[in-house]
Amino acid sequence: YGHVLLDDELENRDQQSTALPSAFRYKYIKASGMLKLVEGPNNGSREAPKYIPVQRGMENVLVSNGWSFLDPDESEPISAFDLDAANEEGQYKPKWGLSKICDGSSVKLSSLGYNLQRQSYEDIIEASRRVGVTSQAKKVLLEGGTDQPNIQLTNNGYDFSAGTLQSKSFLPEGIFMCAIGFGSVPLFSTADLPPSILSASAGWLSFERPIADDHVELIHPDKLDLDQRIEVVDARTGCHVGHYFGSDGFCINASALNFVPLEKISGDHSKECMDVIGPFSWRSFPEDVAVKNDSKQPAIIPSHEMLRKVILSKVEKEEIILGAGCFWHVEFALRRIPGVIDTVAGYAGGTLPYPTYKDICSGTTGHAEVVKVVFDPTVCDTGKLIDCWLAMHDPTVVRAHGKRARETGQYRSCAFVSNEKMKKIASDTMKTCQQQLGKELSSEVKLLTTNGFWAAEERHQRHDERRRSVELYTLSFEQWLLKYGRRSAPVTGSSESIRAEHFDDLDDGM
Repeated sequence: YGHVLLDDELENRDQQSTALPSAFRYKYIKASGMLKLVEGPNNGSREAPKYIPVQRGMENVLVSNGWSFLDPDESEPISAFDLDAANEEGQYKPKWGLSKICDGSSVKLSSLGYNLQRQSYEDIIEASRRVGVTSQAKKVLLEGGTDQPNIQLTNNGYDFSAGTLQSKSFLPEGIFMCAIGFGSVPLFSTADLPPSILSASAGWLSFERPIADDHVELIHPDKLDLDQRIEVVDARTGCHVGHYFGSDGFCINASALNFVPLEKISGDHSKECMDVIGPFSWRSFPEDVAVKNDSKQPAIIPSHEMLRKVILSKVEKEEIILGAGCFWHVEFALRRIPGVIDTVAGYAGGTLPYPTYKDICSGTTGHAEVVKVVFDPTVCDTGKLIDCWLAMHDPTVVRAHGKRARETGQYRSCAFVSNEKMKKIASDTMKTCQQQLGKELSSEVKLLTTNGFWAAEERHQRHDERRRSVELYTLSFEQWLLKYGRRSAPVTGSSESIRAEHFDDLDDGM
């Protein structure tokens, strides 16, 4: 490559005190098996690639001018084929992402991670016709009616009247949600019931505050209205639930709510809660502690703690392990999918127990870099998550060589599932992808065995999130597909598009 010098050559020249020519300085990165540009001459005499492949069998990466094609962010080298053909590969677009155009306003997240995008009138009416919605609930929610005093019976049958609570000698713990609507948001918590709840003078269900200010809307009356009460509506559906009386708190119609108990209450026979789902975004959901080891931060709000306990006790979490390249970038993208609760970067599919990153990079263990995804299937069903995985990388056989080789590659396309049902969903989704692309896929789907996943070192966890110092927010599925599922044309790395970099001992080459 002419004026290309490695570190040891530069050191020898320094010792010999010989003049340096106009040279490009490269550092060998073991993780990628490539030379990474560190420094170049400023005389503008030539352009230089950011990466130069040195591994055997990768010679075809270079094009006629000697430089390699890179991903748009220049983070990973791509094996170069015909440029137009490369652009056509990996263009999988799920059907749910083809018919919708994202305008950036499809999701309105609450402070606790719930989707507050207002539901349509048609959806609300349809939800009101479902089994389990009482006529009294419809009267209150849809027509602005009011419960009779001293009857504090929720839509799903929980009695909070003073006499009933006194006879039980305890106050059940849990949260209250709107009785109709798909994907209801939590409105109130038993942690915010006033002491007067056990008093016979409490004619209606009262709360000191909502579970989150933005989960309800306060509708102030016109000055000319005879009724000067401030109406309280559910922020998701816009349905009437009660009134707000300032320092006296929120007076709410019990029939407009479903109660979701933290624990099953003995003696209750109906009490089936409806559509209890987790938040749209777990990034904003209350943590188990406010901030670890930081006494300056306040303790978690009692109603938020109650919400967390209830939701975690009701949501049936599922796990899947996905590989699609460097786990730094894969994890960053997957954490932005709706319904994803947690992620862990790690290794799977190999033979060596307790592998380290150094072991993986040796290419002898058979492990792939993967991300374990814990998700809420009521928000993100398995099929949709598999769709996202296939859309975020190129799963075709034509790209499966080197570190992306089937069965052995560190960056190979792979999924490890926990049961046969999930395996079938993944296989069916892959068939759809293969039919759309018209190319054979290299992706492997296997059942996860005992000790089949090993968490990576701490420095690899949420790497891009920490390194970029950005606040991670959840996207809608359509927004996510637009950002991570659309492949841009490769670009040619050049000294004009990069800055000289310093040596970084923690640089893993990606």
